[in-house]
Amino acid sequence: MQIYFDTLFKKLIYVTAFGIILFGSCERGAKPANEVPVDSLAQLEAVREVSAALESNPENPELYYKRAGIYEAQGYLARAEGDYEEAIRLDSTQAMYHFALGKLCYAMNQTAKAASAYEKALSIQPDFNEAAYKLADLYFLVKEHQKSIDLFTALIKKDPGNARPYHGLGLNYKDMKDTLRAIYHFQTAVENDPKDLESVLYCANLYAGKGNPLALEYYQSALKIKPKSTDALFGRAYFFQQKKLYVQALKDYRKVIDIEPENYRAYYNVGYIAFERGDYSEARRHWDIATRMQNFYPQAYYMKGLSYEIQGKKEDAIANYKLAYEQDPDYTLAKEALQELGLLK
Repeated sequence: MQIYFDTLFKKLIYVTAFGIILFGSCERGAKPANEVPVDSLAQLEAVREVSAALESNPENPELYYKRAGIYEAQGYLARAEGDYEEAIRLDSTQAMYHFALGKLCYAMNQTAKAASAYEKALSIQPDFNEAAYKLADLYFLVKEHQKSIDLFTALIKKDPGNARPYHGLGLNYKDMKDTLRAIYHFQTAVENDPKDLESVLYCANLYAGKGNPLALEYYQSALKIKPKSTDALFGRAYFFQQKKLYVQALKDYRKVIDIEPENYRAYYNVGYIAFERGDYSEARRHWDIATRMQNFYPQAYYMKGLSYEIQGKKEDAIANYKLAYEQDPDYTLAKEALQELGLLK
């Protein structure tokens, strides 16, 4: 049995919970086209007025553009799309029509059509910076990194004091695993805008990933910008945890839980620290809280199983390993644990 434990601990990676912070400048929360939104009386009246004007002037592109905007605000995205397209058919020289269609298509998850619309807007109006930013963001999201980098680089030449293109370059290089360039561009974004919380946090997390103490300075800067930033507190706690500075880590995790009582990742990591200290009952208590908050949590069930096995409670260990495996049959640690116990081929 001791040989098994030694083997298992060698294979055990720190299965701690650390969510990567993802930021984007793209529109969120648009309603699907098949939802029926609640219209306000003012919006209904505005649609009637524009529709009445179109009856007498059906070749007026500006009226279609105006009605599309109202439909979009109401959540009728398919209707808005039709009106934007009709406005463009009647007058394809208006960059704003193409831009509006691009934003709408992105909200409808039509990324190729959105890109085409933004590109058209820029071909008409090359200095349309907002269209360039939207297109660069979109290229990043669809992993067209070089196109995104080229656009952000061009935007820097136009507006060198703006943090936004440097942040965009940082995102691209981070996604490409070029940590040094990512950090450089996020740092430049912060130099241009010291209150750019997202860039500050990316610097902190990237330095933390390298085990560099500079991470602590950036987490502190983030907390000066937003004192109750759970992203900063959690990131700093995890950095302390990786350094086995458990007192400091627990202090920050408790702050996260005070601010966000439903933060299951913080409960999981508090449990992990208890496990590292050999307090298995306390560890399981926190993992139980985490699994009540987050039903799909194979890592928590696996760790519960491991803690039981270390204590010689084989049946409880097997039950939790099975739960982890049932939730995720590809979860290697759970699979190997069951194989070692002769319960899985």
